[in-house]
Amino acid sequence: MSTTASASPAEPFVAYLRRRGASATALTPGEVVTATVGLLRGCRRATDRSGGSAWWLTAEGRPVVVGEDSAPDVVTATADSLGRLAALTPDPTTRDLVDRARAAVSTRPPREWDAVERRLFSHADPKPLVLGPLTPVVVDQPPTVPSVPARGPFALLDDDIGAAIRRSLTSLRERWGSSSRFRGSAVGAGVAAAVLVGAAVFLPGTAEPAPAASATPGVSRTAPPSATVVPQPSATSPWPVDDRVPLSDDMVVVARRLFAEIALCADDPCRSAFDEPSTFGREPLLADAEHAEITLLEDFGGVTVVHVAYGATTQYVTLVRQNDRWLVRAVETVADQPS
Repeated sequence: MSTTASASPAEPFVAYLRRRGASATALTPGEVVTATVGLLRGCRRATDRSGGSAWWLTAEGRPVVVGEDSAPDVVTATADSLGRLAALTPDPTTRDLVDRARAAVSTRPPREWDAVERRLFSHADPKPLVLGPLTPVVVDQPPTVPSVPARGPFALLDDDIGAAIRRSLTSLRERWGSSSRFRGSAVGAGVAAAVLVGAAVFLPGTAEPAPAASATPGVSRTAPPSATVVPQPSATSPWPVDDRVPLSDDMVVVARRLFAEIALCADDPCRSAFDEPSTFGREPLLADAEHAEITLLEDFGGVTVVHVAYGATTQYVTLVRQNDRWLVRAVETVADQPS
């Protein structure tokens, strides 16, 4: 089936948010509802959930998923887009709803996203996104310091001395052409004037204040060495392959093995080695999660959501596969088990 022109991707969603953030037109609650619901529904309808995906906008402002080999999976791309959208939302209540939608995408199965949509629709009526023209924000320019005009060779002389020398030179030029006898004697006067100017320029004086000395004696004015910036790991950072948790087609078996490995850890550094380096919310995993009742809720290929129930405690655990290794992306404890 061919794609109509109106449904064709026109601009990356991240690029649009960058344009919108640099403009003077703030996002309204209705626009945010439109974008958030579009991202949720597009992620739910995505056919290829294991491959790389990126969000684009059509010419009509509708979010669509576009396959990109170098991009993250559709769940990660959706959560990232919702996080960027929330950061640009000025209204606190609307921003909180977008953050809740982002958490739901990361930790809840898609069939439970309907509750998020209902809260969004009850908050504001959807409005179409303003695509353009977007007037950039005018940044106040710092005041321009007028440059001091050059005053020639008399710039370092006192005003009175400089004015006197200029008057003498003016008179000299007028008399130079009127008398040949005067030209001979003027050579000596010119040499004397040059000596006077040179002395005023090169000898210490009060025209230019000396640079202020350091307040602390013996302290060097050398700039401090720049600090070394250590890059922080991201959600797509490479991770070493760990054969302790082999891949399996049965995600319940994979989750149970992973939880058993985590239970063997005696300290936090060991447990954190099984966590994906990301900003997703992550509560402590149940102490006996490997013995709990584990149910597969959603399998996106490289991202899986399992339901863990042990006694009266229920958790949603999101697992992600990186370089043939399963890691914990998010853990959320719920008070009531879904009916």
